[in-house]
Amino acid sequence: MDKEYILKHKEHPVLLFKLNDDFELSEMGEVFDSKRLPFGLKYEGNKNAQYKQLSDWIENRGLPKSRSDLVYINKDTNTRNSVELCFGSYALNLTDQYWAHGTNEDLCWEKSNFFDNPFGNIIDFDTNGTYKESRHIRVAPDLTVDGSLRKKWIIDKKTNIRFLLKGSRYDEMQEPFNEVIADKIMELFGIEHVEYGLIKNKSNNMPLSYCECMVDRDTEYMTAQYVKDSELRENRNEYGRLIDICEKNGINGARQEIDKMIVLDYIMGNTDRHTGNFGIIRNAGSLKWLNVAKIFDNGNSLCHETKDIGDMENYVDSYSRWFNNTNFENLKYIEFPEWYSQSSANKIIDIVDACLADNERISNEKKKKLVKIVGLRIKVLEQFLNDRLPSRRLP
Repeated sequence: MDKEYILKHKEHPVLLFKLNDDFELSEMGEVFDSKRLPFGLKYEGNKNAQYKQLSDWIENRGLPKSRSDLVYINKDTNTRNSVELCFGSYALNLTDQYWAHGTNEDLCWEKSNFFDNPFGNIIDFDTNGTYKESRHIRVAPDLTVDGSLRKKWIIDKKTNIRFLLKGSRYDEMQEPFNEVIADKIMELFGIEHVEYGLIKNKSNNMPLSYCECMVDRDTEYMTAQYVKDSELRENRNEYGRLIDICEKNGINGARQEIDKMIVLDYIMGNTDRHTGNFGIIRNAGSLKWLNVAKIFDNGNSLCHETKDIGDMENYVDSYSRWFNNTNFENLKYIEFPEWYSQSSANKIIDIVDACLADNERISNEKKKKLVKIVGLRIKVLEQFLNDRLPSRRLP
């Protein structure tokens, strides 16, 4: 039998909808506040298109199907899929202020949200699944976090700050180290970013990256997908469309911030930049757009899924999921980066070398090649900048 839910944004009712026994959208009901819908309004007035947007939002709200441990989590919690997990946790997360509950339930935001209230630890990095003693827990942000890597949220008991811990998918466990490398590169150039650190899981020495929650009870992260879905594409490329919409909504300097991300992704060889891991921050009360979100999620970089690197020239460019097909092709959009300096760039190789040295799972041969590949990318980047804008050559 279908169950009726109410989607809310903090304490504001947004819309009614129903899920069937398989936790699929079966009906989109009354919309109470279209401005607070969790998806862009480019299809406003088109019920069929908005039904599809809502269905996609529900499908993607919880753990992705690509999570390697999802099958174990479902087994441990006796759930059928990630959507059942998600709505068992009221679709709450630590990214935005949306949530949903049955219309027959009497719940309030103040006592339910994860920003103000404690929550249990569910994900176990020692095994593929959940802590045995936590399998009765159904409401936790571990069940609604995006991304394919194993992740869990913790609360620092001294500061009450929420931190996200992330693992890796491959034998070399390189992703956490890559997060730290990107962190140090951005710090070198003074680029706004989410700060990452590295710790080891005590029982099995598994490397984990950690970062502080980038929003709080008054702000929220809205993805680039939400941004671009705010308007139809018209005659703009995806890059121009994104910048235009940000500027129309009061975010000055959006292009400069996106350009920094493009340059970083080229240097790192980030193969997983997509419309879900960059976006904007807005005020959750007034809905005012505040700024481009700080750069985060840089782990899928530096040939992280390749054990044996052959010809290094084949890795000077890398695949891109956003804008164009490669990270080098994305460089054609950027303006001259006034923030970039060759003296700082010369230190990047040392950062890569030092950080990878701490990962005993990567061969020395691969480490040496990665350092050389990053050096090649920096040369190509600087040559590109000088050729494209010869009147403003790098010093």
